[in-house]
Amino acid sequence: MSRSAAGLLLFLCGCATARPPEPPPPDTLFERVPVFKGVHGARVAFADLDADGRPDCVIDRTRVFMNRRGAFEEVKSGLAGVRIDFVQFGDVDGDGWLDAFTGGPENAIWFGDGGGGFSRAKETGLGVDEKKEAPISACFLDYDRDGVLDLFVAQQYVDYAKGLEAFPSRLFRGRGDGTFEDVTEKAGLLGVAEPGARASRKPAYGCAHADWNNDGLQDILVCTYGRQWNRLWRNNGDGTFTDVAEETTLDGDGDRTGTYTDEVKELMKQRGNPLTDEKPFRANGNTFDAAVADVDGDGDLDVFLAEITHWWAGPSSDRSMLLVNLGASGGFRFRREPDRLERRHAVDRWNQGDLHAGWLDVDNDGRLDLVVASSDYPDRQLLRLWRQRADGSFDDWTARLGFEWVNASQISFGDFDRDGATDLLVGTNNMRLTPAQVREHDLSVGLFRNTCAAACGNGFFNLRLLGPSVGARVTIWIEGRRQTREVHGGLGHAGHRDDTDCRFGVAKARVVDRVEVRWPDASGTVQTFERVEANRFYELEKGGALRGK
Repeated sequence: MSRSAAGLLLFLCGCATARPPEPPPPDTLFERVPVFKGVHGARVAFADLDADGRPDCVIDRTRVFMNRRGAFEEVKSGLAGVRIDFVQFGDVDGDGWLDAFTGGPENAIWFGDGGGGFSRAKETGLGVDEKKEAPISACFLDYDRDGVLDLFVAQQYVDYAKGLEAFPSRLFRGRGDGTFEDVTEKAGLLGVAEPGARASRKPAYGCAHADWNNDGLQDILVCTYGRQWNRLWRNNGDGTFTDVAEETTLDGDGDRTGTYTDEVKELMKQRGNPLTDEKPFRANGNTFDAAVADVDGDGDLDVFLAEITHWWAGPSSDRSMLLVNLGASGGFRFRREPDRLERRHAVDRWNQGDLHAGWLDVDNDGRLDLVVASSDYPDRQLLRLWRQRADGSFDDWTARLGFEWVNASQISFGDFDRDGATDLLVGTNNMRLTPAQVREHDLSVGLFRNTCAAACGNGFFNLRLLGPSVGARVTIWIEGRRQTREVHGGLGHAGHRDDTDCRFGVAKARVVDRVEVRWPDASGTVQTFERVEANRFYELEKGGALRGK
């Protein structure tokens, strides 16, 4: 056999082993639970308001449905009649109950009573009401590792119709009693009122926090609208932050030409609206969500950025894409992979209204899969699912969801029925739909029970951390493979959040070889546990023993 023939044979063999055959997936992955039919809302969230280990549901920002062992009962939240643009949850006073930050004309902190009800705090120190600014999303985090939740508030344009200037996104340091101190300027986050400058105040339509560089400190990711640069605020550990988005590539893709195609320019010219190429600062993304997770199991956190983009934008706008963290050896830069997830369009003149995204292990095989919720445009924007294969490639499993969800709004993940599989809550809206589409479109919220994990025969490991845990990192090892989860207090546009239990798929394993918990305290407390039984729910307090339930 010639050397070239031998090389070809090795190549073909390598291709054959790179994607090993896998058992066929079940025909449907989820079944709809009819409890929320007739309940409308674009904004949805799982949140365990009574700390019983079963996530409750908050719909349309003000309606609270308590989880009664898998059934739901609506209770008076105390939020009715208040205009709220978005809501985010966290225990700001340390009493064990989730409280709420509501953004809108009446920005406020609301103390939770443990039963789904809330009462408004009279004094908070947030200073938002007086400034009449424009919050659009928020996340709770503990940036100074003092065991008290802090609050980052993302803000939009000063006047969308008049220019690119935006209000400064703000950081508030929690005092532990439900009041806050504005530390935006002290932390180096204030920015300047100079649209186009690197340090400018940019319209932030989403935000997230994560320990991007594995130093034990929570960093802040800012999702910027208007095709301006995203921000990655590195936590310096001294109360200040430095924007490292440009050096890590989180700011935008490598094409900064801002060009439009000749076809688009001619089309706009015919319409009497001549189009010129964009400047580099306006050739990036309309970023709404930053789904942070260890996608490839190497121990550092990757990001999927959900973007709104259109066929006509070309190089002047970024597409939604996966950003792979290169780790310590790569300076924790991100490698952008625009083609890692195949995306096909039914029409030539398409839109991608990707407003929300999130990672879950849909079949409990130990690999994270991606859900993207698209809406706001009339060309059949859908909820989509990509399932990760053993070799790291992704298959489009949207057709196997078991339903077709048009104009998918906010999503939230949680195990509402406590069977070890991750369930899905999703909202919807009529934004930009045609009159005919509006008449046919059901605005009911969807609650979908995961049936895939059971059908595949795969098991789980579920760990709930008690006490101050936002920012904690949990890592498990099974037969040499590693999985990592971080506890998040917000992950994207308009208060996107998931239930905070750390859920892992373990495939056919009956034992987790090792569990490591890194707490988010100043000393970086780490606890490890060996040979832990799988297919059980566990709770852990810092310094305590694992308690199986």
